[in-house]
Amino acid sequence: MLDNIKLTKIGYQKKEGTKTVWEEIEKEEKTIDEQYYNNIVDAKHFFQNLSGTERHTKGYTSQGYKVIEIVSTSPDKQQKSIYQFDFDR
Repeated sequence: MLDNIKLTKIGYQKKEGTKTVWEEIEKEEKTIDEQYYNNIVDAKHFFQNLSGTERHTKGYTSQGYKVIEIVSTSPDKQQKSIYQFDFDR
């Protein structure tokens, strides 16, 4: 059981008057355990049922082939969050 996964969450909001320019509004870093990581990764279908979009990027880590980044976009397409996971600490 892993208990030292570094999570970096970056929140963005669309810049007013633009269609494709994002402004960073928050950045948060914390250490999470494996159960918290699994809950975030498994929430994909729930979020998509709310009409949002979520894209998972997998990569090779010291713990195997795992999700290393999640990009979630709100249903109104005005906000997005990027979750980055670091297993190699």
